[in-house]
Amino acid sequence: MRKALPLLCVLGIACEPMPYQSPNAKTEPSPPRSAFVHLLVGSSPAPKVELSISNQLRSVVDKRQVSARLELTAGDYPLRLSGSGNELYASGLKLLAGSETLLLAFRAPPVDDEDSGQRLTAYPLGRRDPKLARLRFIHGSLDAPPLGLAGPSGQLLLDGVASGAVSAYAELSSALPIAGSLQLRLPGEPRALLDLSIPDGLALGSASTLVTVGEVAPLAAAEDAFGVVAFDEESGTVRDLPVRPAAGAPDGQIYLFHAAEGVDPVTAKTAHGLLWGSIGYQHGTPLSSLPAGPESLSLDLRTGSLWRGVLRLWPGQKWLLLLYGNATQPRLLALPRPVQAPQTVWRVVNLVDGLLQIDLLDGDDEVVSKLGYGAGTSPQLGELKRRALRLRDVGPSSQSWDIDFDQPAVEAARDQVVTLVLTGSASKKSSVSAQLLIESRAGSTMAIPTRTLPTTPSL
Repeated sequence: MRKALPLLCVLGIACEPMPYQSPNAKTEPSPPRSAFVHLLVGSSPAPKVELSISNQLRSVVDKRQVSARLELTAGDYPLRLSGSGNELYASGLKLLAGSETLLLAFRAPPVDDEDSGQRLTAYPLGRRDPKLARLRFIHGSLDAPPLGLAGPSGQLLLDGVASGAVSAYAELSSALPIAGSLQLRLPGEPRALLDLSIPDGLALGSASTLVTVGEVAPLAAAEDAFGVVAFDEESGTVRDLPVRPAAGAPDGQIYLFHAAEGVDPVTAKTAHGLLWGSIGYQHGTPLSSLPAGPESLSLDLRTGSLWRGVLRLWPGQKWLLLLYGNATQPRLLALPRPVQAPQTVWRVVNLVDGLLQIDLLDGDDEVVSKLGYGAGTSPQLGELKRRALRLRDVGPSSQSWDIDFDQPAVEAARDQVVTLVLTGSASKKSSVSAQLLIESRAGSTMAIPTRTLPTTPSL
């Protein structure tokens, strides 16, 4: 865990002035005033999150669920979140008299090896108005784009809420009927992206917090996939809201690169039929469009099925699928295609079987540090120059390879979106190679252009 612990502080709501008292009157000490807390687990590295306050276990909460309303005396408390036998998060919690607080637990990329990635944010609950239905939006899905919220007739309620941010309260002067719907949009876009069904509607006098949770990535497990939960601020309950692509929302798009050394060519099928024909090792496919939402995918060998699963495609997004591993343990990695810029956009992916962590060196300078197996770096901007790179195993073997980023690769990468994919098996040093994928040139009729960079085991 990080040594410097954050402090969650919650402001009290609308304190009344104290009545006048004679200085000669004897007064009894006032009883301590209470504060109230709810813990909502949007996402977590653990299936259940344990909330401890002052070293006392107060609640155990599943993902996308909320704790009972906890009453505490106003004051300062140590707070700890645990799960699966590990401490996930620790901080101080400051509660003021009369405060009503929603604690939202969510997952973020770890900052170091000791960081679980668990985060926690405190939000005071708002007031209720008998003439209005009030709602706000917390964007807790960290890999989703900024989103806006539109009402049932298309009126814009909230716009441009970035990932990790919370909106002000929007107000509806008319109740939203049972089974009514709202719409999620991209900022500045009049077209709806996703339809959000509200099974119980929104009554006048209600106050609700809508929270996006989970991952946009198409290979996320069902329990970790993107969703929206509604927190009723009066009852303290949550409900998972049905989300579906809106009518007219753009398709999702995918393309595949075969990086599984020793695995025969594969064909790809969906529920609608054949998607791609035979795809050999170190070859890629064209870009294919599929309807947004859940879509089955199977990768098959001539002798039978290799991989089967469900893709959950976000409307309008493009994904690079990478097949790696081996015939007995095939794996699939999905990476979002970066946005093209007026300079080179590049990243590196480690798919070398047996290399659990690698460094990529340019002389003494680290281009990539401790990149795990089956993982990719974040996209970087900048010109790629001709140079010799050293691929080094961080593990005990200390094996290394020299990669020549030659002039043809420099020319092919200029002002493009490219991914350097490291493939092969560490047990066969001569099989390790570097493939430069020119992603921005892949299209519906053109497969991903690929360049093999000269790679040799180091002495």
